[in-house]
Amino acid sequence: MPDATVDQQVIITRVFDAPRARVFRAWTDPDDVAAWYGPEHSDIPRETIRIDLRVGGRYELTMVRRDNGAKFELGYEIIELVEPELLVLRSDPMPEVGMHEPTIMRIELFDHGEKTRMTLTDGPYARGAGHAESGWNSAFEQLALVVIAG
Repeated sequence: MPDATVDQQVIITRVFDAPRARVFRAWTDPDDVAAWYGPEHSDIPRETIRIDLRVGGRYELTMVRRDNGAKFELGYEIIELVEPELLVLRSDPMPEVGMHEPTIMRIELFDHGEKTRMTLTDGPYARGAGHAESGWNSAFEQLALVVIAG
């Protein structure tokens, strides 16, 4: 019987109706990130976003739940960067939510005609990958609107 704590990865591929450079900008411009990042029940205040876009730089933001105002700070180190096709982030451990080891988030962007195919790989998660996957899918609905708007 499989162990319930086996590491899990979230892998999501989506096609966006926008050029690759526009989708990359949506991941790296703080104004864009504030408009889409996070699950539907959260906001990302623009003033909490700090992106030092270079290998070794930081990618930081705070999610605020709309229903109770709870704050969840996220911090990452940028470990790979190839504009406009690859962004790889290593999360800070978050022991307060049971994540004692970092996760690796890999965003790969490919030309798909005049559109962009994005593959996100995130993990490993000891538990809760399903929760992370639903959060990403919710966020990507907003990302699709942001990149279409220009």
